[in-house]
Amino acid sequence: MGAPLQNVLLLGGAGTLGPSIIKALSANGTFNISVLSRPDSKSTFPSGVKKLTSDFTKSSLVESFKGQDAVVDLIAQGSLDERKRFVDAAVEAGVKRYIPGEFSGNMENKANVSIFPLFADRVAAREYVKAKAAAVPGFTFTLISNGPFYDWALKNGFIGFNLETQNATIYGDGNQPASCTTLSSVGQAVASILSKPAETENKGLFIASFTPSQNEILAALEEATGKKWTVNKVGIADAISQGFQALSKGDLSGFVGVLMGSTYGPGNGNDFPKNGGVSNELLGLPKEDLKAVTAAIVEGKDV
Repeated sequence: MGAPLQNVLLLGGAGTLGPSIIKALSANGTFNISVLSRPDSKSTFPSGVKKLTSDFTKSSLVESFKGQDAVVDLIAQGSLDERKRFVDAAVEAGVKRYIPGEFSGNMENKANVSIFPLFADRVAAREYVKAKAAAVPGFTFTLISNGPFYDWALKNGFIGFNLETQNATIYGDGNQPASCTTLSSVGQAVASILSKPAETENKGLFIASFTPSQNEILAALEEATGKKWTVNKVGIADAISQGFQALSKGDLSGFVGVLMGSTYGPGNGNDFPKNGGVSNELLGLPKEDLKAVTAAIVEGKDV
């Protein structure tokens, strides 16, 4: 596929990742950007971004997708049935490139995806996209694996570090590397993928700003804050089992334990450079330094 992908629609766009993708697409200067939201959405977007509404039925989605070259799914908690509906609508509307709503860890590693039912749904959704691309001429996909959003995760205590209390939860021995990517780099990756349709057609791409262990992140945080942090260690198996116990009681915080057990579990394939490599160079992503990015986050700066 060599034809330009000029008209881009984001499914969602007001969440964690949407603003970074919109910023990167806008900076590129070649895209016509639309965001599809539900009718009751109060979200606003920068000038030049067209806001569309849909009740997310298939017929409404098809109508919204018509004339779009690419659709990027940013619905974080969509069900498998919903994701299949998105794909079916994209195919029917003649969309050329579809980027599924993954933006996560290694969905190709069986040990990783076996941990959590949500991962199984994502694998099923990606296989559905692949099957459609194989069966429908002109319909293509790109899969993106980026690990945790480093800046968002650090600010929200999601990868075991609390910036306010300066407490760290270390999973396992803390020496397992796991790839993570800043939101801005994920946004740039999406813009680059759509700018290079032939090079990225029907591929699963791994990207990473860096691949640190938790101990390396802790060292960067202690250097940036000038303080020694309080450390609590949790075994990988314990994190997963305790997480599931919490979830069974309706405590959604258990999701963090399960996901961190998955992220830092040895053999789960989340050290992207070691497990097949990354596509940073193909996508022209900037080189980022763990210590510099961590210090900027601690100082409240955008990265």
